[in-house]
Amino acid sequence: MRQFLTVLTIGALLLLISCSKDMITPLNSDKIAVVESYLYAGDSVISVKVTKALPFSEDTLDATEYITSLTLQVNGKTLAETEPGIYRLSLGSGRIQPDSSYTLKFRFFSDTISSKTSIPAKPTNLRISATTIYTSRITSTGGFPGNPMEDVSLSWDNTDASYYYLTIEYLESTFDYINTAMETYDLPRAQSISPLQSAGTRLGRNLQFFGHYRIVLFKVNKDFADLYQHITSNSNNITNPVTSITNGYGVFTGMSSDTVILQVKEN
Repeated sequence: MRQFLTVLTIGALLLLISCSKDMITPLNSDKIAVVESYLYAGDSVISVKVTKALPFSEDTLDATEYITSLTLQVNGKTLAETEPGIYRLSLGSGRIQPDSSYTLKFRFFSDTISSKTSIPAKPTNLRISATTIYTSRITSTGGFPGNPMEDVSLSWDNTDASYYYLTIEYLESTFDYINTAMETYDLPRAQSISPLQSAGTRLGRNLQFFGHYRIVLFKVNKDFADLYQHITSNSNNITNPVTSITNGYGVFTGMSSDTVILQVKEN
């Protein structure tokens, strides 16, 4: 569940701050810190990744340069650097709590890099219309692409137009394709639905395999939704990167979640 949030890669943000269609003024990337940290309600560890903003070129598209030997603090407690550029704080028997707030702070060159976030309350009344649905297998000799799958929908309470982010992860060890013609496409095991302000959604097009799925609904902050939309939007709009970090770039944000399981069976 956690690793799927890397679909919102902050690496994409690095490109945004160093180039544009009209080439904005180059920045001293060696002195720009990029923070990536997601705080999940219920977790007992806070993890923060800090990297440099690399100048845009074909050579840096997949590159990451970590910033090491920093002194990071969250709510006044110092994090340990467990890997180069990866800083963690164990809460021991404690947990990240909904409706709590966390402040990140550290020095980088002459700047104080900081950010503050709150942990949203857990989604309420997450409901799925069916925990098991049925459809026919589509092969070269049977079934057809227009064969409808049973409708399945999710709903939850959202009276205040909060933001919700949905991930759908296939749980079986081997892929069992509903449409065997799709086997050559190497479809992903996990996918997401971009942040919504609605109180529900449908899942039909997101289900490509027979078997069990874990569906996780995250309640997220507006900064997460803004960053997600900015990174996945048209590349013409890249001169003003979205960030929740003072004197830096990236994201330090909280979220909470609830989970349902769905099984797709063959007719």
